[in-house]
Amino acid sequence: MKSPELTKFSVRTLRGHLLARRFAVPKLQRNFVWDSGRAAKLLDSMYRDMPIGSLFLWEMDRKSANLIRQSAEVLPSFNAAHKHIWFVIDGQQRLSVIYQAFEAQERQNDAGRTIDFSRLCFVVNPGTDEVDQSRVVYRKPVGRELVPIRDILASDWRRRMPTKAKGFLRRAANCRARLLNYPVPIVTVRGATFDEIGEVFIRVNSQGMRITSADRAIALMGKLDVRAMAEELRHKIRESGFALMGVESILMGFNLVAEGPRSDGDPPKLEAMARRWSKRIDKNEDARAEFRKLWHDYQRAFLAAIDYLRKRFPVHDESYLPSANMLATLAVFFYHHPGQPDGYQAGELRKWFWATGVAERYTGRGYHRNLVADARLFAALGQGERKRFIFRDLLDPALDIQGAEYTSRSARTRAFFCLLSARKPRYLENGEEIALEQGVLSHANLRNRHHIFPKGRLSRHFSARVYNSLCNICFLVSRDNQKIGMRLPRLYLEEYWAAGRARFKQAMNSHLIPVGDDSGIWDRGLVGAFKAFRKKRLSVICAQFEKAAGIRLFRKR
Repeated sequence: MKSPELTKFSVRTLRGHLLARRFAVPKLQRNFVWDSGRAAKLLDSMYRDMPIGSLFLWEMDRKSANLIRQSAEVLPSFNAAHKHIWFVIDGQQRLSVIYQAFEAQERQNDAGRTIDFSRLCFVVNPGTDEVDQSRVVYRKPVGRELVPIRDILASDWRRRMPTKAKGFLRRAANCRARLLNYPVPIVTVRGATFDEIGEVFIRVNSQGMRITSADRAIALMGKLDVRAMAEELRHKIRESGFALMGVESILMGFNLVAEGPRSDGDPPKLEAMARRWSKRIDKNEDARAEFRKLWHDYQRAFLAAIDYLRKRFPVHDESYLPSANMLATLAVFFYHHPGQPDGYQAGELRKWFWATGVAERYTGRGYHRNLVADARLFAALGQGERKRFIFRDLLDPALDIQGAEYTSRSARTRAFFCLLSARKPRYLENGEEIALEQGVLSHANLRNRHHIFPKGRLSRHFSARVYNSLCNICFLVSRDNQKIGMRLPRLYLEEYWAAGRARFKQAMNSHLIPVGDDSGIWDRGLVGAFKAFRKKRLSVICAQFEKAAGIRLFRKR
C-alpha cells in the first residue's frame, strides 16, 4: 500500500464530486446510522469552523466495481463512466450529511428512523440569553427565524429567502459562505489490497464511532459480501413485522453454527471465522458454494427462531427481547432441528427463555460462558438428545426485581414487560384486550407505562428508584393514563370495580395487580399503602415468572 496523500476539498468542490457520482460505498461499510441530531451538529461545527475529521478514500480502477455496495444509500450511486472509483472507507456518515444538506431528501437510517433533511435549519437570530446556542438545528422551518440549509446553499438562494431585509440577507450569506468554503481534509490511498483496506477500516473506525465484532468480520471477509447477505436476511425479518436493529446477532448465530463453541468456554471469534473462510475461498473457489449452502441453511434456522419466539412468547419485536443474542443461540437449535420442537424440547426452551431474561444471563461476566453452554445445549437438543436446561443462580426478589427500574433497557426489565405482555393485558375501561401487535406496548413507547401509585405523590416520600420500580409499573395506554392523573389507586380503581367486578378482576389479573384486602391497594394513606402493595406485588411477579418458566428462579421470598 502506497503512502496516503493528504488534500483538502471545500464543500463547494466536494459537492461537485458528489453530483458527478465519483464516490462509492464499499461492501465492508455499514449503513447510514446517524440520527437527525448528529446531522445538525456536524453542520453546526462546520458553521463554527470547528474540525470534523477527514474523509478516508481508497482509489481503485473500475475492475474493483464488484466491491461496491449495490443497496440504496443516502449517498448517490457511483457513475460507472469514471476511470477510478473513490471508495469511502471512513467518513461515510459525514459525507452523507453534506450531500443531503443540499438535496434535503427523506431517508431512513439503519435503525429505521426517518430523517427529513429539509428540516436542517439555520437559526438566524440566536437568543442573547443562551450561551453557545447551536446555529444549525433539526427543526421545522419557521419564516425568518429557522431557514432551511437547503435554501441557503441553493444557487438561487436570494430568491428563496423569506425577506429581503439587509440584516437577514447578510446573516444568510455569511452562513452560506461558511458552509460552502469549509475545507474538508481528504486522505487518499492508492494501490492497497482489499485485505489491507479491511484492516484500515477497522483501525480508523475503532478511533471514532463504535465498531462491532460484526463490522470487523465483514471487513475481513474479502470476496464475500457478508454485510449484504446479513442485511438481506434482516430485510426479510423486517418485512415480517419484526424490527431487528443490527446484524450482530445474525452473524453471532452463524458463527456458532459454522465454527462451533470453543473448548475454552468462549464463543468463536467472528474475526477468526472471517479470516478462515476468506482464505479458504481464495485457495479454492468451491468453498464459496459451501459457504453459501451453509448460510442458506442457517438463514432458514434464524427465521424459524424468530417465528418461534413470536408464536410461543410475546416477542413482537427486538424491544421485547431481553438480549438480541438469544436469537443467535435459538437459531442453533433450529439449525439442527428444522421442524417444530416436541413437548420435551419446548419445555427446555421455555425454561431457557425466562431464566435468561430475568437473570440477565447474556450480560455481565458470565455472558460468554452462558452463551456457549446454551449453544451446546441447543445443538444437542436439536439432534434429539434429552438434555436439560439447568438454572442454579437463583435471584434475590427484593434486589433483582424490586430494585429494577422500568426506564432501564436491561434484559430483566424487558423480561418483565414480556411477562406482562404474555398476560394479554386489558383496558381498564372496557376489559378488552390491548392490541400488542400495533406497537402499543413496545419498550420504546414509554408513555404507555403507568405508575400504579402516582410518582408525583410518591416523590415526596421515596426516591426515584423506589417509585420507578417494576413493582409499581403496569401497561396502560396513554389515554387511560392521562385520565387517572395523580389519583391514588383506591380512588381511580374504585370506578372500574363498581362498573363490573368480574371484568375488573380479570383486567387486574392481566396486569398482575393484586386487589385483595391485603394488597394495600384499598388502604387509606399513601406511604403505608404503597409499602404493603409493593411487597404483595413483588410476590405476585416472582410467582408468575416461575410459573412461566416452569422452574424455580428465586430464593425464598
